[in-house]
Amino acid sequence: MRNVRQAAVPQVQLVTFSVGGEEFGLDVFSVHEILSYQAVTPVPRAPAFVEGVLDVRGSVVPVVDLRRRFEVAEAGYDDETRIVLVEFAGERLGLVVDSVTEVLRAPETSISAPPAYIKGLSAEFIRGIVRHNGRLIILMDLDRILSSEERIALESADLQAAEGVAEGA
Repeated sequence: MRNVRQAAVPQVQLVTFSVGGEEFGLDVFSVHEILSYQAVTPVPRAPAFVEGVLDVRGSVVPVVDLRRRFEVAEAGYDDETRIVLVEFAGERLGLVVDSVTEVLRAPETSISAPPAYIKGLSAEFIRGIVRHNGRLIILMDLDRILSSEERIALESADLQAAEGVAEGA
């Protein structure tokens, strides 16, 4: 009997989470930390989907509520609500999600392109659909979660908040 080596199928590792009853995934390497939800400091004139800013070990981190971003009906925060800290455009960004489900490995072959009939704003956020154990997980394209204009608005709101934190110190 010969020892036949099978070629390893490349895997992706995803942090999966729920927003508005749908399951989403992010590449595990873009996630820095997962925090229990805590109140954030609101920022005047920030985009509507920006919850505010949070002080994370001395760094001011803008926090985006994904329910608002995806235009899903708002729900209250509970014990399952989390803030997922991610790397976004060289900075940290917090994403408010309903709950974090798991970290999973799936073969790269389980990722399909989003269907062509998905149009509109939300299609911009989708990198693909992952089929895993009978589940469909929407793979987010983190680089496209904010438009250029929204990034500028967020940066100016972040600067105003940082100045306010410095003045209050």
